[in-house]
Parts: sequence; structure tokens; C-alpha cells
Amino acid sequence: MNDVASLAGVSRGSVSNYINGKKTKAETQAKIKEAIATLDYVPNAMARALKMSKSNFVVFIIPTVNSPFFSELSYYMQQELQRHAYKMILCNSNNSSEEEIEYIQMANAQKVAGLITMSYANVANLVDTNIPLVSIEKRVSQNVPLIISDNYMGGRLAGETLTKLGAKRLLFVSKKPVKNISAVREKGFLDYCQENHIFVDVFLARKKINFIGDFKRFVKDNYIDHQFPYDGIFSDSDEYASDFYNILIQAGIQVPNQVQIIGFDGSRVYARQRITLSSIKQSTAHIAKYAVEKLLLQIESKSKRNFLGEATVIPVSFEKGITTK
Repeated sequence: MNDVASLAGVSRGSVSNYINGKKTKAETQAKIKEAIATLDYVPNAMARALKMSKSNFVVFIIPTVNSPFFSELSYYMQQELQRHAYKMILCNSNNSSEEEIEYIQMANAQKVAGLITMSYANVANLVDTNIPLVSIEKRVSQNVPLIISDNYMGGRLAGETLTKLGAKRLLFVSKKPVKNISAVREKGFLDYCQENHIFVDVFLARKKINFIGDFKRFVKDNYIDHQFPYDGIFSDSDEYASDFYNILIQAGIQVPNQVQIIGFDGSRVYARQRITLSSIKQSTAHIAKYAVEKLLLQIESKSKRNFLGEATVIPVSFEKGITTK
């Protein structure tokens, strides 16, 4: 900063004011900006945070980036934080509670502005009480705001949509164990079918690396004389629905003429991507918007007392692809 001030011919205080966004004269701003470009000066964000006792970094922890849903959510989260002048540190926990705990401890040590997590660990006691926290999808504590899609209504919507499109024998497919939000989606689907007297069955692949083999065996064992006993399938994720779709096609079963399929998530790898799988769509843009909103409320209020047990439920919608009529 001394070098910038000397080259620009201004005081060090003027440079400090400019870097920290305080009001300075237009002529002074121009001189400082030119000096910064000439010297290739980059402010030390961590040092500024320590001096001002204020950080503009927010840690966002997700289970994996290897998924259209999580990559899309990460994009919108970054955009939403940037809109409020915060920088996002993206952490991939690899579905490991141990890795997530390490990221949380890092957040504590670095005194970040806040933490947003899709948690698989019991993090409530690991987060410094001074660090604002928001959870997505799974509640980590009664003291932490929760942002969650309406998973139960999503399951019901899948059952309702398949029925309206003419399906009469429905099947829920997934992988063991079905728990947390997956169990809620399954319950919504089964409840709708049972309440409306619609035939419904459940098939769950075993918990193993090559679980796709169970899907293949199920289709092979049930596809007899060119007939498959189910004409409507719902899964708790696009991943499993897509796996099942490909297996049906390979077996010679026509989708959607013989069997219709609906997944859950409805995210794209890129904006122009053509939707193949019909799906119950989660609004990643709204999840990010409300997560950042709840985080900023905590940052600004310096207190979590107003957020006890609070949950924001985001509506879902049906997005048609080529796997339904």
C-alpha cells in the first residue's frame, strides 16, 4: 500500500479508503487505480479481514460436485453471494462426515463470515457460535435455519403425474438405505398411490458398489413374453431414474410408450441442455437465494436467537422430458 501511495502521489490513508470501498475523490481514485494496475498490487483479503474483524468469505459445503444438481446449486450460490459482495469457498465433502468436519474446523480457524452446508455430519457443536450457519436439505440443529425443497409433495406430484398420464401399475425404485429426504419422497409417492387406490410396488437395489446389477436382474426377471408388469416408475433421484431408463431401453422396453419414468432433481449440466428425463424439479436458484438471505440476516443481526427451528420450504414442479407421454 505504501508503494501504491508513493506511485499515485497520494496518502496511504487514501489508498486504504479506496481499497475498503470508502468515499474518495474521483481524481484520487483514478490515480490509485492506475498505480495498482502498474504495480500489479493485490490486497491481502485475510489480513484485511483480521484488521477489520470482518470477513467476506462464506464456506459452502456440498457432498459432491459430480452431479448436475450440486454443480447447478453451486453456480447459483456463488452468484447470489457475489451479488451481496461475498466470496464463496466451495468444499466437496465426498459424502464423508470426517471431511466435512475438517472443513468446518477450517471455517472456525479462518473466522469466515458464514457457513452454508448440505450436512452429513452432526455439526451443531462444531461450529463456533459466532459463525452464522444455514443448512440445506438436512437439519443439523434446532438453532439453525433449514432450507429444503418440498420433498413430500414432490413424491405425491410424481404419483399424480404418472396417473394422469395413464399409468396404472406404478413402481418406486432406489438403492438401500432409503433415508432422510429420499424416504420423504418415497412416502409422498406411496401415500398418493395408496390414498387413490393405485397399484404400487417398491424395488430397492442392495447397498453395494455394483448396485446397477440388481436393477438389471430385476428388469430381466420381470420382462416376460415382451411384457413388463409396471407402466409408471418413480425414483428419488435423477441418477437412479436415468440408470433404470437405460436398462429398460437395452432390454427392448419402449419408453414412454410402454413405461413412463420420472426422477427427482431436474438439473442441467449446462443451460442449453435438452431435458431427457422427466423429473420433479428442485429450484436451485431459490434454494441459493433463501440460503444466502437467512445467512445475511444472521450476519447483520449478530444473533441466532430469531432463527430457532426455522425452516423455509421451497416448492417443486414437474418438468417434462422424453420419458413421459
